[in-house]
Amino acid sequence: MNKFYLSFLLFTTCFSSQIIAQTFSDNFDSYTAGSYLTQSNSAWKTWSGVSGGADDLKISNAKAKSGTNSLYFSASSTTGGPADIVLPFGGDYNTGTMNFSMWMFVDAQKKGYFNLQEQAILGKGWSIDVNFDSIGNFNIVNTTSGLLLNGTYTQNAWMKVELQIDLNSNTWNFLLNGISKGSFQNSYRQISSMDIYPVANSSYYVDDISYTYTPYVKPNLNASLTFISLAGKLAGQSSVPVIEIRNLGTQIVTTATLELTYNSIKQTKSVTGLNLASLSTTLITLDNSITLLSGISAIVAKINLVNGIADDVAGDNSKTLTLNSPTPAVGKMIVAEEATGTWCGWCPRGAVWLKNMDAKYNGLFIGIAVHNNDPMTYPIYDKAIGAKVSGYPSMLIDRGIATDPSAMEADILTRIMVAPKGTIRCGAKYNSTSRVLDVSLTTKFVQSATGNYKIAFVLVEDSVTGTDVKFNQSNYYSGGTSGVMGGFETMANPVPANKMVYDHVGRIVSPNFTGKPNAFATSVNPGDSFTHNFSVVLDPLWSTSRLHLVGLLIDPAGRIDNGGIASMGKAIQNGFTSGTVVLGVTSLEAPKEEIQAYPNPSSGSFNMTIPSQFKIAGEMLIYNMQGQLIQTESLKGHDNIRIDAQAWTPGVYIGLLIFQGQTIKVKMVKE
Repeated sequence: MNKFYLSFLLFTTCFSSQIIAQTFSDNFDSYTAGSYLTQSNSAWKTWSGVSGGADDLKISNAKAKSGTNSLYFSASSTTGGPADIVLPFGGDYNTGTMNFSMWMFVDAQKKGYFNLQEQAILGKGWSIDVNFDSIGNFNIVNTTSGLLLNGTYTQNAWMKVELQIDLNSNTWNFLLNGISKGSFQNSYRQISSMDIYPVANSSYYVDDISYTYTPYVKPNLNASLTFISLAGKLAGQSSVPVIEIRNLGTQIVTTATLELTYNSIKQTKSVTGLNLASLSTTLITLDNSITLLSGISAIVAKINLVNGIADDVAGDNSKTLTLNSPTPAVGKMIVAEEATGTWCGWCPRGAVWLKNMDAKYNGLFIGIAVHNNDPMTYPIYDKAIGAKVSGYPSMLIDRGIATDPSAMEADILTRIMVAPKGTIRCGAKYNSTSRVLDVSLTTKFVQSATGNYKIAFVLVEDSVTGTDVKFNQSNYYSGGTSGVMGGFETMANPVPANKMVYDHVGRIVSPNFTGKPNAFATSVNPGDSFTHNFSVVLDPLWSTSRLHLVGLLIDPAGRIDNGGIASMGKAIQNGFTSGTVVLGVTSLEAPKEEIQAYPNPSSGSFNMTIPSQFKIAGEMLIYNMQGQLIQTESLKGHDNIRIDAQAWTPGVYIGLLIFQGQTIKVKMVKE
């Protein structure tokens, strides 16, 4: 059954008399299994607003925490959904307290998810996203702050999920099975509803939902300390703290005396001339920087005086943040590969978060945008990334489990502490006439290693622009209806090509996505060094001043152990070192079948018959032995095609067809 009622709580304080608390609970047991939730109880809504429609959810009796019924959420496609259930809280609340709980059961190797919406207008802002991944980790994020909290949970078991939210002090406490997993401050200070949506690969049950919202009654004088802002998260990073205070009283706040303590060092600051109206906020920058300690530490900020006296409510005058600042492993570079495309309306989120992480972890972070179905697509890279993600945009950190771009910082902070087996130095030489770029990746092992470690080369370009309409960026953030997203909320949908600049564009991966096998000895020692050479002919449209060379050391399990990066100019300064030559042709994955060209060899042209199932693939890609795409041939549904090779230089060429997970190739020898 469900209950929805108002209870009257009496507070005997000097500034309030009666507060009306709103309480709701639902265990779904009074409903008929198989009936729609919103038709069983009008307190529930759907995202679309349509009761009994595609995004409504039917009551399940397959599993329950109590009684017989519950809600079961399962993604029916690789993009998630279609169920999308909303529980409104009865208003847009930015003061008061909210205690929320529900029971969840996430099936083994599946995901669970819910979010809190900021406003009654759905999609206007996500206060928090709560993600339970498929290997027993959870993270809480939002689209502006990124990672707020992360930890572990137990799959295939019921767990009580609780949020204790004090909107007055901006303190959010998250509990599992009655045990606090940590508290955090939030850049979103308002809540309006809960939304449950099955993201891709979801399968989970929800039961026994309840919440109690207690409003706030303003006293005469009260300033609350609501936020402590620090620029860095890694041990050794320094930043000047910024403190936010909020006027939660009726009287205007004109002065405040602040105190901050970190690493046993205290600093104070008195601020005058504030003129802070009721419910308004202001940011105060302190005078001295702090340097983050390694591991877990606490930072404490206080408001000692307001308008020269102690205010009426002491409980919200201080805030303690527990910081967990990892120490980066020596020589470690994080590699983030983003699945994206200009057609994808949510993909601006990936671009914004690559930029954010690039700035925050500068010198420790390599971002690569792997484009799909647009003019910046490199088919071999795109196909391999597409097989590892369930939707766009997605982010792979060192080729771990795909995650949303806004949630990737948890993986970064974990992987950045893992000591790499080796480091990579990028060198190069360039012939501006032939546009041949020769690359050397020198891997120096700093730890012993055994097994089949691999090496791969990626060419990345920044500041890519285009005039074709295919360079227009679809933008679901336009108009701000989906929240703030790095400025995309102020831009059109789609963003026209002449307004778009694409960074981190992955141009080439060689010899292939998984890397050259057996690139090193099966057993290496610290100090062992290996050099591999790659060669590529640069497309005339690529700007040499905006290219970066990336080396990937890939472990036997397929994870990226470490990366190395240098601008093309810096790599040329480093110089080219001769080593084992890696032919780009090996980037062509093992075919499931081959087709024949005739005559072969040929001095002028080649003819070939195309298997019927591949005719609708549209085109054949032709590569030289450096792995460079030199020609595209349209199939146009024909059974036979003729390829003109008059302009080719003598040598070996590969024609490649990739369609619906199948690959075929043909080898052509030009005399």
